[in-house]
Amino acid sequence: MGLNIFVWLLIFLFILQPGWKYTTDTNKVLLIDKTVPTAYVKKIKDSLHIAESFDTRDFNRLAAKNAHFVEKLDNIYLLGQDFSPQTISQLSWKKLNWLPYYGNNQLQDLQWKSIVRKGDIQEVRGKISVDEVKTLTIKYANKVLDSLKLQKGLNAFHFSFPAFTIGQTETFLALDNESLQDIHFYCHAPQPFNVLFILENPDFESKNLSEWLGKNNHRVEIITTIAKDAQSKVSINKSIQSKAFIPDLIITDPGNANNGLVKKAVAEGKSVLFINSTAPEQNIKTINQALGTNWRIKKISNEQFITISENLTAVPYRIEENINQKSIGNYPIAVQKKVGKVGLSLLNETFPLKLSGDSLNYNKIWSSVFQQLNPPFQNNINIEAPVFANTQTPIVLNNLSVVSGKLRLANDTTQLIQSAINPSSFTSNYVFRKTGWQTFQDSLQVFVEDKPNVLQQSRQLQENLLAHETFESVSSSASAQTLTATLPDWVWYILIILGLAALWLEPKLNF
Repeated sequence: MGLNIFVWLLIFLFILQPGWKYTTDTNKVLLIDKTVPTAYVKKIKDSLHIAESFDTRDFNRLAAKNAHFVEKLDNIYLLGQDFSPQTISQLSWKKLNWLPYYGNNQLQDLQWKSIVRKGDIQEVRGKISVDEVKTLTIKYANKVLDSLKLQKGLNAFHFSFPAFTIGQTETFLALDNESLQDIHFYCHAPQPFNVLFILENPDFESKNLSEWLGKNNHRVEIITTIAKDAQSKVSINKSIQSKAFIPDLIITDPGNANNGLVKKAVAEGKSVLFINSTAPEQNIKTINQALGTNWRIKKISNEQFITISENLTAVPYRIEENINQKSIGNYPIAVQKKVGKVGLSLLNETFPLKLSGDSLNYNKIWSSVFQQLNPPFQNNINIEAPVFANTQTPIVLNNLSVVSGKLRLANDTTQLIQSAINPSSFTSNYVFRKTGWQTFQDSLQVFVEDKPNVLQQSRQLQENLLAHETFESVSSSASAQTLTATLPDWVWYILIILGLAALWLEPKLNF
């Protein structure tokens, strides 16, 4: 009888939800994401001298039980990311401070490009904290595109690789062979451009590079001197364009810096790339005098060549930094901006990479170079990924061939805003409602993340807090208030289950 009364009393009290009053300091309170460890919560409370902390469920319960609870709060600290817009909306007119929390082996930041052209360099950047030395890789199927050894603690990472497909592409980040995050992006065909090779003598480096450009749908012409006053001309992809061949880019030896075609190209704002540098100091002097550049190099070894990586060497010089100059990755290659762009490579030969089967690094080198030297393309699109549903996504478009003032996305449209500084640049903010691959401008696609994660929670919380700042008011002067507290539901559940278990066991133990 006693056990029956006890169980029914528990059920009655659970429905009634009795509480007790207590006074607490609410000058500073901590609102906690339920995934944050208790030890870390205690550490934050001690360091910020905060007396009271609540998880989201307790906070909502107190707000329901105490009419002026939220009104009398002062500084509110949000620890973690998992807070719903409904919870944040209750804190209108209050000062909010966000304290992000990320666990070990969990991505803290991540960006890449949603839409790229084939041959462009896709870059993946982010931050992650690990509890021990680990290896982070980015893979396509079972092929490693790039990798990095992480040290214990917080690490920033930056991966780059050439986009090598057409259409929907999926790669993924792996931490010690454990999948961490899918990287979706869309590749579309590049706009072909015209490349002119001017060579004193035919060589394997130029032959392989011209073939590689041809396979990537670019139109190539090769002019080679075979005798005094006699030249040979070879064309690749001549049928791509019916109009006359006008080079967008010239690739040549340093000895041709004074060539009329080279000087004319730079003067007209086009690009020139110098390869096959055999006497760097003399070559630099010739290029600077002919084109008005200011290249500076420094000898770094007495060896005949230096090793960059397996099957890749360079002359023993380093290109020194300069204004209006951009280095290409970790390679001894750089581009200077004058009227046109002038590139300089101190690599000996890159075709051994291709012959050895390392086409990934061969593609990466030349894709990185041509991305800097390419002529301006039309209809450039920049959408930073990851893209999340129900979150504002900035879209930037440059050099549009047709300006309609609107952008088509699936069955929707959004208004384009022209930049006041650059008339050829347009922006828009769009909120995707569906997940997965979404149509963009009819022929392209954007991937909207379909697996909720801590990155999405962080982005949405930042967006909510940014909107919240508009309505933030002066803090309350109250430092303490009396609250009505109740037992959490899980305590009631445990007590009721124990009571029912006792009722079930009592007859079996009654001798």
